[in-house]
Amino acid sequence: MSQIEAPPPRRSSARERVLDAIRAHEQLSRVEIAAITGLTEASISTTVRRLISDGLLVETGRIPTGGKPRTLLRLDPGARFAVGVHVDATTTTLVVTGQTGGIISRTARPVRSSADELLADVVLLLEASGVDRRRCLGAGLVWADRPTAVPTDVAAELARTTGWPVLVENDATAAAVGEYWVARVDSRRSFIALYMGAGIGAGIVLDGRALRGRGPGAGEFGHVCVQVDGPPCRCGGQGCLEAVAGPAAVVARARAGAATRREAGLSLRRTDPVQREFAAVARAARTGAPGCRALLQDSARFVAAAAESAVNLLDVDLVVLTGPSFAVAASLYGPAITERLAPADARSWHRETTVTVSSAAATASATGAAALVLQQHNLGD
Repeated sequence: MSQIEAPPPRRSSARERVLDAIRAHEQLSRVEIAAITGLTEASISTTVRRLISDGLLVETGRIPTGGKPRTLLRLDPGARFAVGVHVDATTTTLVVTGQTGGIISRTARPVRSSADELLADVVLLLEASGVDRRRCLGAGLVWADRPTAVPTDVAAELARTTGWPVLVENDATAAAVGEYWVARVDSRRSFIALYMGAGIGAGIVLDGRALRGRGPGAGEFGHVCVQVDGPPCRCGGQGCLEAVAGPAAVVARARAGAATRREAGLSLRRTDPVQREFAAVARAARTGAPGCRALLQDSARFVAAAAESAVNLLDVDLVVLTGPSFAVAASLYGPAITERLAPADARSWHRETTVTVSSAAATASATGAAALVLQQHNLGD
């Protein structure tokens, strides 16, 4: 693996399927792994033997079955680690993650713009966590809205100085992988993670793997057209969800009205990043400010309509809301999406879509970035 790269197109390997199954269930017998993964007994025997030899799996005891007792297997939490770094408009979030999915250590710092600053933060985090640096497989780096926003010199210098591989990813896809990793989503379940920070994106996980297009552009949920004759979007399109109902659009409308401006405590001119001003509007809405609440309800209607299209297109039954802006406004967006999905789910699709808020919305992208490094290490048979 080269020192700086985006994660390659994913392929399912026996190693990865076994590890993901055990991660989701904490411990399993070989028979249970076979039932979950569909792998043959011979393949599981060979794969498990190699994973134990590599120090990734340990045997934890036996359970009686009426016949030959079954040996339980679990991941060794101290075998491998990775660092995840997420830099957005307001904060740099860093985590150290182990292969079981748990966050070993984390910190949030002011925005970092240089490799030296990031490296210093990474070193401090590793020292504080007590992790053996020799067991750290690399770093995952998420910067702003898309991997193309990662300054090349920063990623290159971080790789050169640490000697680690550095993977780059967009925030929405990383957040989806983080949710899959930390929430122990069953590897057989597909879902979509809607991410809202300064913009709106989506990470799509199908059968345990992040969906990607020919480049890093898959999941541009914010650029689904929801209004044919709507306002121009920064992407060059027209009527995109982000331009019609994204955080910047909500903040602009709040600032334009005297009442909503007072409710949210905004000034006539923008003084803070969009993400921070959107949070002010959301806080006002949660405390009962009628103008701000109406703005978010209107935004939520459009987001719900776009979410319905995404759910129908992918045929998933789980939608996870994540990212800092959903974290402060999910109480309005979640019910709007659920209400939009329910009639067609009951009448036509005969499914029950669950809409939930990530329990780790603030750290999901950083955790997912670290998880991608660990997953990449486990790809080969």
